[in-house]
Formats: sequence, structure tokens, C-alpha cells
Amino acid sequence: MPAFPPLDAPPLRLEPVSVEHADEMHAVLADPSIYEFIDEEGPPTLEWLREAYARRAKGRSPDGSEQWFNWMIRRADGRLIGYAQATIESPETCWIAYVLAPEGRGQGHATRAVAAMIDYLRSAHDVRRWLASVDAGNTRSIALLARLGFTGADADLSRSFGIDASDRLFVRLPAST
Repeated sequence: MPAFPPLDAPPLRLEPVSVEHADEMHAVLADPSIYEFIDEEGPPTLEWLREAYARRAKGRSPDGSEQWFNWMIRRADGRLIGYAQATIESPETCWIAYVLAPEGRGQGHATRAVAAMIDYLRSAHDVRRWLASVDAGNTRSIALLARLGFTGADADLSRSFGIDASDRLFVRLPAST
């Protein structure tokens, strides 16, 4: 049984991550354009993905200090097109991230998926502040965060979280809509 529920973001369904998603997601993550703004060398191996999904499906870090939420984003036609994830360190520190395959971009899918995730985290886990670190050149992601009520953090807050100079920190408080 997953540590967190599936979410609806019509026409999308967000499914709690499981090892069974690895094969299908491995094909999605093979697209090199996904890594343009991500600090990874490229697609993970299938073995690595299976092991990572097994860990993430537990919903907690091994030491229990963080809650992990990882959802696979599935279109109405049944295809996986990406993922949305959150790490709750405390109600004041919830990091979010998301990745969408090119075929899912430009249709509002990421906005719907991340909004559904935020709504769930606010209502079920009393999260009061969301954080996202984004490559400064990733204009699509920056626009998505702006649509969801995130604002750029000041330099002091960015430094306090160790944000790299090539990245920007964005923050959303509950009053944002």
C-alpha cells in the first residue's frame, strides 16, 4: 500500500510511485531534452530507477527525518509523461520538483499536476511553505512557478539553503493562489 494517495488533476492522474513504474518511466526519462536544466549527466539506468522507486515508495527517508512524496503523471490516454515530487523536512520546508517529457509540455499539465500536489500537501500535511530551486535559464519552469504563486527568494534565503549561483530559489506561502 502506498504511503500517500493518488491525486486527480483532470485530465491527469498522479499515481504514487512504485517499482512497477520504472520500466515505463525509464523510456520517458531517455529523452535527452529532459536534462537541459537538470544537474544530472543523463538518463538513469533501469536498475538504478527500480532501486530509487523502491526507496521512494516508502514515503520516508531512511532516517525518518523527511517525508517523501513521489507521483508519476499519467495522461488520460494512459501514457506516463513525467513526475512531481515533494520532500517535507518540516511544515516550513517542503521542496518540490517536477519533470515533464516534451510531449507533455505546453498543455498546462505541469501546472495542474503541481497544483494538485500542493493542494494535497497543504490539506493533508499542513505544509506552510514550498521551495523550488530552478536553473536560472529555465524560463518554462520559472513561468510555471509564477503561475502557481511562487516568488523569487532574496539572496540571503538562497544562500541559507546553499543554492548554487546558477540557480534561483522560489518560495510559495499558503496565501498564494
